[in-house]
Amino acid sequence: MNKLLPVWRAFNLRCPACGKGKLYARYLKPVEVCEVCGEPIGLIRAEDGPAAWTILGLGPFLVPIAFMVSMSGAPIWLTLPLMLLGAIGIVLLALPRVKGVFIAVLWNMGRR
Repeated sequence: MNKLLPVWRAFNLRCPACGKGKLYARYLKPVEVCEVCGEPIGLIRAEDGPAAWTILGLGPFLVPIAFMVSMSGAPIWLTLPLMLLGAIGIVLLALPRVKGVFIAVLWNMGRR
């Protein structure tokens, strides 16, 4: 089997084994067992890696945007809250996908 297929499935928030079951029961809480194939996804411990990789991955994109917005001359009372909301939104959208990729990589390595 292609080693990237489980990663793609998990990026799409699906079970890395079958690609049909949901990966999460809640926002970042993995299901204990896949409802379709029975893979024990809940045993894979992702810990703090996904949060660190999300921040490290998004930082190089968010910092230049923040710098350009701050130099635009727009009022700070408008730009600061918008930048804050935008950064939080991007992180909240990316974090489940990064954690899914992390889980899939660990699953590929046999950490089940």
